[in-house]
Amino acid sequence: MDLDLGRVNYNSNQSKLGNLFLGFFEGLFLDGRVRLQEIEALIKWVEQYPEAVNVPHFEPLYRVLLKATEDPEFLLARHQEVQTHLTTFKNSKYFKEHTSDVQRLHGVLAGLACDSDYSDDEVLALNAWLENHNYLKDDPIYKELLITLNHVRVLNRVSSDTKEVLRLTLSKYIQLNNFGLPQIAVSSSQENKNPDFYHGNVEILGKVICLTGASHRYTKAEWKDLIESKGGLFKDDLTKTVDYLVICNKGNSSWAHMSYGRKFEQALKWQKDGAEIKILTEDDFVNVLGE
Repeated sequence: MDLDLGRVNYNSNQSKLGNLFLGFFEGLFLDGRVRLQEIEALIKWVEQYPEAVNVPHFEPLYRVLLKATEDPEFLLARHQEVQTHLTTFKNSKYFKEHTSDVQRLHGVLAGLACDSDYSDDEVLALNAWLENHNYLKDDPIYKELLITLNHVRVLNRVSSDTKEVLRLTLSKYIQLNNFGLPQIAVSSSQENKNPDFYHGNVEILGKVICLTGASHRYTKAEWKDLIESKGGLFKDDLTKTVDYLVICNKGNSSWAHMSYGRKFEQALKWQKDGAEIKILTEDDFVNVLGE
């Protein structure tokens, strides 16, 4: 039986999008109250990702959301109802622990920051969320947040300095002035060099190259032909022998900051263990091929 890759990718994207919204709802409730600006942010998210309405178990949440546009307190009053729907989603086939929790974390951050205000209660609640999900300790974003909130755990209080560092950290991954929407683009421009990506000289000849994610430029077979025509070695699976991991950047909601994929996370982990895998963006890699 042929595998319908289009359907597989669709289901995967639906799952990731559901996890993102799942976290966003959790982030809204971190401090136990809901503001009008947070409701407006959630509406903006639905406008940005209209396909969310088709995510299993999201439609009941959407109905609550529409009612909440008239009265923000309505959403808070229906907190338990919302929580029931969130629990239903977690128990569904679309939810996979760890992978889903990494995606949820993105939504939690957005729900926290979408009203441009971080109360002490919200910061403390975020710290508690991190401590309750410490099995994510190998995730780079989780680790960065854990370091950011170190003083909160040491002093058991939230300082203005900690809030400022948290704001700067969040700004790398969400649009603080645009309803907390994800920073979607995979970028390593001169103005915004992502430290996870390699920025040195790239050699193709004789090098092993692996790709992850969807590309709007070429199919995987076309990438293979192109790489081999330049003297490179195409490898479908990521191993420690790979020289370059290329993060493809077809624009969609699945490619927010922490959804570069498991290959990306594994490459970062191996780097810390001494492996010489270099991570490139698709745009940077195409520039090298063009040269």
